[in-house]
Amino acid sequence: MKQKIIDYIQNLPIPDNFKLDILDEYFSNNNPIYYQNYPCLFASVYFTESKTLELLNIAGYLYYHATLIMDAMIDEKDTSKFPILAICQEESVKILTSVFGLESDFWLLWNSRRNEYLEAIYLEKNLFKKDFVSIEEYETLADKKAAFGKVAIDCLYSLDSKDKNLYKQLLLSHKYFSVAFQLNDDIQDFKEDLKSRQFNWAVYLLERQDIKTGEPEILEKYLYIKGVSKEIYLLGISYCDKALHVVGTINTADWKKVIQDTKKRFIIAISELDNYLEVLITEISLSKLKETNNNIQSSISKAILFLKNTQNEDGSWREYINQGGISSTWATAFITSKISENDLLKNLLENEIAKAIDFLETNPITNIWSYNTTWIEDADSTNFVMLSFCLNQKLINSQVVKEWLKFQGFQKGFSTYNNGDKLLKALDDKNINDVSGWLGTHHCVSAVSFYFLVTYYKNEADYIKIKDYFETDFGNKLNSYWWTSEIYTLYYLAKTYNALADEKKMNFLINQIKEKQNKNGSFSDKYGENLFYTGLALEILLLKAELFTLEIENSVEYILKNQYEDGSWDNSHALQVPNSSILEPEGSHYEVASFGMDVRAKEFSRLFTTSTILQALSSYEHKYSTPTFG
Repeated sequence: MKQKIIDYIQNLPIPDNFKLDILDEYFSNNNPIYYQNYPCLFASVYFTESKTLELLNIAGYLYYHATLIMDAMIDEKDTSKFPILAICQEESVKILTSVFGLESDFWLLWNSRRNEYLEAIYLEKNLFKKDFVSIEEYETLADKKAAFGKVAIDCLYSLDSKDKNLYKQLLLSHKYFSVAFQLNDDIQDFKEDLKSRQFNWAVYLLERQDIKTGEPEILEKYLYIKGVSKEIYLLGISYCDKALHVVGTINTADWKKVIQDTKKRFIIAISELDNYLEVLITEISLSKLKETNNNIQSSISKAILFLKNTQNEDGSWREYINQGGISSTWATAFITSKISENDLLKNLLENEIAKAIDFLETNPITNIWSYNTTWIEDADSTNFVMLSFCLNQKLINSQVVKEWLKFQGFQKGFSTYNNGDKLLKALDDKNINDVSGWLGTHHCVSAVSFYFLVTYYKNEADYIKIKDYFETDFGNKLNSYWWTSEIYTLYYLAKTYNALADEKKMNFLINQIKEKQNKNGSFSDKYGENLFYTGLALEILLLKAELFTLEIENSVEYILKNQYEDGSWDNSHALQVPNSSILEPEGSHYEVASFGMDVRAKEFSRLFTTSTILQALSSYEHKYSTPTFG
């Protein structure tokens, strides 16, 4: 339909600069696409010739454009776009006149919609002055502001006016949808409406909580912290449900999809808001003061207490926030695998491990596991769940292993995901159409898979394939697709070859890690000193403790100096999220962010770093003494 609109505007006898303004890409890209064919959303229940429907779509789009310009003129007192407004209105009316003539009853409905729109302008000003506004008044405002949207239904009804009850049902559904749409607009336009003194339901609800003064940026934060935005999104969902219920038995699939997509955006917004608040509250609660006069036993005891205190009632630990939200399943499995490899930790965290295992047992996606309980299944989350099960003598269903092995590709290594269509659907972003990078074979995932196969599930054929994958050109550069340093991959390979008692390969890998140590005992990724990688590296150096005494002591000293009073170590942000189309992200530098691609995911609870270091320190303590902890 977009091309039809372009063709119509290009053929108008108006200056080219006006055409460019009307066809502005920014405008079309930043407004819902369904406004390019609004009458089509309802056309399935009316008889309308295709040529007529095309004309109505063009007329609707032009009048929608004119209405937004009119709103800007009223709100911002900006008249620079008045010529564009006049052209859009004139062309829209010309098209409608060509369809209906001058004598049609359609124009009675048109006049009614025009009056509703004008009434909305005055109603909005009156509501701004009131101390109390009912939801019914807000419904009326939203419905009247969307008056010209209802013209699409008026047009179709005027051409095929057999069923007045159907007409009323569509208008009622449109009213409820308009309320949901306006609620969303009020959150998005919060600061602008605050500055221009426009009535806004979000501003109104905040004022009802006696939060009336302050900079717009500060008040916007209160909007989220005080739960106002979540309340509005929930209200929006209820109005979407009402809009869907009214047309439940009516064949308007396109219209229903618009409502369902809007509801979905509200649900996603609530999830993102909950995540934002969780991250904020967690970061505020973490200690900001470093330990002084620290020692190994005290350090381990406090780190154990930190893990106990941060486990949720359902047995999960939650860490890292990215495109898929906050991880629960993968994070819980990773942490459980860390604290289950050491007998001392396993004993001291027995109750926490039991709760974590229960959580993992009850939260697979189909037969295998995922980043969290709402994302799609992946090989890496399943790697860590199976490791956790094996370390705690839990049987793994053969069907689980069968499904997991489907991620082992023809190259013999493991991919993170193996279904492009399912992955694209999960990402749900029209700008993403290439996920080949995420479907590729990844060293970091394959190394964990190799460790699992060798240590706990040494099936001959699968074991040989993954072994061949790493040993073909062994020693060539290994990378970590999802991690900011190859230390991650080297770590799991070193543990694997230690289990295989392959001294030559193990020594090669340990030396690869050792060479990355800084003078102060730390290890770095491309962004600087990193405690997560320091913990991983320390554990591997301990495999050959007699050869690396100085290096080990330097790392331990560095770790003890950097522990916080609550027993944690600082977030490392070691997880990266390359663009889904990139096969090898080597050399890329990413900023820390909570969403998107080409970013480092935000570690916000210090859990990956702390559990990794706790495992390393416990291995160190076991190597050199026999500790007793209370």
